[in-house]
Amino acid sequence: MIRAIALVLLAALAPLARAEDVWQPLIPASAKTFDVRDFGAKGDGTTNDSAAFRAAAQALNEAGGGVLNIPKGAYIVGGQTHEDGKFPYYRAERIVDLKGLDGIVIDGHGATLRLAPGLRYGSFDKNTGERIDPAMPFLDRDCYVSVGSMLSIRQCSNVVLRDLELDGNNSTLVLGGEWGDLGRQLEGYGICMYANTNALVENIYTHHHGLDGIIVGWTGLKETDPPTPHLLRNIRSEYNGRQGLSWVGGRGMTVINSQFNHTQRAAVASAPGAGLDIEAEDSVCRDGLFVNCEFIDNAGCGVVADSGDGGYTRFVDCTMWGTTMFSLWTKKPGIRCEHCALFGSVVHGFGSPDPDKATQYHDCLFEDREYPGKGVYRSAAVIECGGGDNILHENCTIRATGTRALWIDGGETREIFRGCTIINGFDTADHEFVTLLRGCRIENTRFLETYPKAHPKAYYVALGNVDVGPGVTLAGPCVKWANWSGGLTGTVEEKQW
Repeated sequence: MIRAIALVLLAALAPLARAEDVWQPLIPASAKTFDVRDFGAKGDGTTNDSAAFRAAAQALNEAGGGVLNIPKGAYIVGGQTHEDGKFPYYRAERIVDLKGLDGIVIDGHGATLRLAPGLRYGSFDKNTGERIDPAMPFLDRDCYVSVGSMLSIRQCSNVVLRDLELDGNNSTLVLGGEWGDLGRQLEGYGICMYANTNALVENIYTHHHGLDGIIVGWTGLKETDPPTPHLLRNIRSEYNGRQGLSWVGGRGMTVINSQFNHTQRAAVASAPGAGLDIEAEDSVCRDGLFVNCEFIDNAGCGVVADSGDGGYTRFVDCTMWGTTMFSLWTKKPGIRCEHCALFGSVVHGFGSPDPDKATQYHDCLFEDREYPGKGVYRSAAVIECGGGDNILHENCTIRATGTRALWIDGGETREIFRGCTIINGFDTADHEFVTLLRGCRIENTRFLETYPKAHPKAYYVALGNVDVGPGVTLAGPCVKWANWSGGLTGTVEEKQW
């Protein structure tokens, strides 16, 4: 019965081509069904319905699982209480808090849950409730004032969340001082999921939360532990304070047809401000797959994988667009992009003697194209990397107009460019390099340029410890190989440069 949910979900997480077609929610006949309006919820956009949602959640917990229907409407939720002698001064009330259940379906039917206006968020004096602005970092939990999570699901299996809008309403928060390391690292999630297995989250619009639209984690997980499959489909997570999606632990995260955009573009901002942050916290992140997803116009990086035992994720047909920070920042193993568009500078990369662990790009477009009305983030080059063994760019196009195309400073390592097209169009000062290559292997790659006819300036490709294989050409005439005056154009000799 309940196991049927798990079996169907596991099938959906199998071959990529089947993920869109196989999932059919199977609700066991014996599962109890609850309706939040039976617990007193109004859904009229005015009444605070938190008590009704807590009562419904308690009924689910007592039943060991079941189905919670939320009829279409606008439900105001969230609250804070104060009790003399208890800290912090303002304490968040829970909304939907489920733990240790097998078989949960929360069906929103297109309903909206909106956080009540006027809640406090940040650091507040524990005795008076007044705002304080402590020196950072600040970790005194007696001053920790949060708004909680709209949906908190922990230690559950066979979970379905669908057809909901979760509005964190962060423009109405009464902000206290900062808490944590950077910003306000306080609970303020649309969906908070920890230590769950076999979870489907689909057709969710989660936005304007104090922290993350969605966080998925599993503390203490090891690489040898069994998979913990999660499938997120048709998610739109935007205008949140810290991340669209934080993945902080798990083995098996598949995300399809989803957008994680405009982080920190509303009333609250906390680092790192990414669309997606892969950051294992006392855990591992493994077997990630993102298909047809967007990470656009986030104040931080579009995607960041920088700390913890994580990485290990494929991106297929995705768009990363950095307007004020890098489109992709990765220092972790196993990141692979296929048929992706990366607008705005890309930084770092992970090198390894094991090619499967090294960062890989296949059939990708890299370009410093501006996002309409927002611009684009340009660093030293469209691709800026300290180099690393077996970092691979295969059949990729790198096009530069407002910065250099490549800044690869690998020293004795071997970053690989194979079958690529590199288009230089950066109008810098006379006789400067427009591409830097140190510690690379290049083969079957074309260097082109887009300068106007009779352009008066001359540039060059700067080289150091570059292994040139067959099929490398440089069109010229403005850009030449090795130096601006007597350098090569046309076919480049196969040798060490």
